Amino acid sequence: MTTEISKYSLSFTAASMKLPEFVYLARYILEHDIDIESDLPDANVIMRRDKSETNRRVFLELVRRMQALTTQQRKILTTLDADGKAQLAFLAICKAYPLIYDFVVEVVREKFVVLDFILTDANYQTFINRKSELHDELLEFSPSTLKKGRQVIWRILEQAGMITDTTERKIIPQFVHPKVVQVIKSEDPGLLKIFLYSDHQIKNLIA
Repeated sequence: MTTEISKYSLSFTAASMKLPEFVYLARYILEHDIDIESDLPDANVIMRRDKSETNRRVFLELVRRMQALTTQQRKILTTLDADGKAQLAFLAICKAYPLIYDFVVEVVREKFVVLDFILTDANYQTFINRKSELHDELLEFSPSTLKKGRQVIWRILEQAGMITDTTERKIIPQFVHPKVVQVIKSEDPGLLKIFLYSDHQIKNLIA
């Protein structure tokens, strides 16, 4: 990830992981040779012809996440097993939303490193308070919006297999699919931090 300060967005609250729809989108753009960087597929097709405004928002967030992946990552997405698909979907989310990336690396990973495996609501609130000093945009969100952000982050972490569930929230050690490791390594090995890789593990991987 870039060291440049990116503006935080909570648009991810429109959709948790939505893995079936995300994989369907990946398959559709491959089969129809669509350049997701410049062309949008038919939202009605991807969202099964549901034209509601809510599903339009979900569709746009799925596109945003797909655009965050490299061409190589998109190509292998549909070929992986369920765990591999979820890992690439989680990668897409972390790349698309700097707030989630920072929370995973600075809170989840750091707690894991010191063998503190339980995530709490207080961890999230402390993170938000600390980041508000650098991200004025966080001050613009209402408490209810920030609460929804927390709830969706817990759900995403559960769906990604990062935590046991949204109640206990125990951090789970990660076993990343070899092909996922390879496509991340080809882009930026540092991104493996979202899967709780230590600096030493990453250094050994690129040695």
